[in-house]
Parts: sequence; structure tokens; C-alpha cells
Amino acid sequence: MSDAESSTYKQGWHPSVTANHATRTANIEASFILEHLKPDFHILDLGCGPGTITTSLATYVPQGSVTGIDITPEVIAQAKELARQKGGLPSNVTFCTGDVLKGLPFEDERFDVVFCSQVLLHVPEPVKAMKEMRRVCKGGGFVADREGDMPFRWFPYLKGLQLSNKYMYQLVLDGKPASTPHPDNPPFPEGHRGGSLIHVWAREAGFDPSNITKGARATTYGTPEERARYAENVKNRIEHGGHRQKYLALGATSEEVDTIIQDVQRWAAHPDGVHYILQCETICWK
Repeated sequence: MSDAESSTYKQGWHPSVTANHATRTANIEASFILEHLKPDFHILDLGCGPGTITTSLATYVPQGSVTGIDITPEVIAQAKELARQKGGLPSNVTFCTGDVLKGLPFEDERFDVVFCSQVLLHVPEPVKAMKEMRRVCKGGGFVADREGDMPFRWFPYLKGLQLSNKYMYQLVLDGKPASTPHPDNPPFPEGHRGGSLIHVWAREAGFDPSNITKGARATTYGTPEERARYAENVKNRIEHGGHRQKYLALGATSEEVDTIIQDVQRWAAHPDGVHYILQCETICWK
């Protein structure tokens, strides 16, 4: 899994996909760990994507370092270029490629903190991944994870939004169907991955349950500006980022994909439109 073709991340790294990732920062995505950071900590940001969380974490460890790692050179190049556009790569930040399921290129107990956001739900063996994260974490340090749970919540209840939930879920789970009598309450298939399971994966990876802190908060797209940006992102993913072809391969019809685009635009224009993603968070002390 050293390139985009063999990657476990099925959404791909087209700029239309990573544009949304590039809005993420440590102040939001890593807010639950900030109080635990010390200026000289060494942090691993696993699945760093375009690197905006990585570089913003660096301001909290001025005497330490942050290493951003992801699976393809393509997305690492995006991270370096984005940092350049924003004034240059911080001196305490490094980016590299690596695959957590094949083994991270670091010695045991290398980092004070191992962090990831929206990563393990895309990994087919999340417990194996967390064991590897635990291996490179120092004793006394912690592994922290933040994952969105599915299904996502939308209002109004438009058909295209439920279709978006259905095919995004199947895409994340490598095509496994989420058969359900109601799209908002699916009986999850075997192998389900989502934020509500991250503390279970941590226990199975060897962390003591008494040393696992569980929490959650929600990402909300509710203002007209937030809805407009999100709707444009969904449209671009489908029309330019390859998601139309991916959804068709999962069994969607062309009409269903068109309905997703149309109803996301209707949602964005609706005065009551809102989109919630439950974000589950854990801190696992080693």
C-alpha cells in the first residue's frame, strides 16, 4: 500500500478531496489533547493528509517536534506545498511516507504523543494499526484518536443526502453494504468501523481500559457560508475527484449520483439546513 492505487484510503487525494481536510487545525481537531502537551514533546501525526493539523500542532511544542506521516508521496507533496504557501515549513516539522499496517519507520517508544484524526475508520485492521501506534509511543505518553461516527446527520431529510450517507459508508468499508430499513439507523455490517468503536480498538490493542479517556463533540455545518462551502466540496469530489466513478462501481445509478449533487445544493440553500458529524475522541495513556 505504498501508492494511491493500493491504499486503504478509498476517497483518494485529489485536491477536491483534500480541500476539506486542509481546513482542519489542531485548535479544533486536537483540542482535546492540547492541555496535555508540553513544549518539548515529540508528536507523531499519523495520516497527516495536507498537514494543517501537523503544522498547527508545532506551535504547541516549540522545543519539540511534530512528524506528519501519510501513505502516499502525493499527499505529502501537498502538505509541503501548502506549508510553503502559508509562509514555509516550521523548523520543528517533518513530513514522510509510511504505512501503519506494514510497520512505521520508527523505533519503539519514539514519541511522547501519537495522534490521528479521521484515520482508523479508513483502515481495514484498526486494532493492528493501534498496536503499532502504541509501539512507537513512550511509556507515560499517550495515543490520541478522533474519528467521525456514521451515519452522518442531515436536515432536511432529502433523498440525495441519505444516498450520500449510503455510498460514502460503503466507500469507507470497501464496498460492504449497509442494508437498512431506514438510512438514519442502519444495522451495521460485520467489520463496521466508526468513531464509537475507537475505545474498543484501544483496549484490544493492549491499553488498560482504566487508562482510556472517552469523549465526543460534534462538527456542525449550519451557517449559509459553511453549507455553501461543504456543498461545493461534495460536488467537486463527485465531478472532479472521482467519486462519481467510485459510487457507480458500488452500485449507484447515474440518477442517484445526480440526486446527491442536486440535494446537497438544495440543503445548502435551505434556511434550516444543518449537517452534524459526531466526533468520538480517546486519549489512551501508556
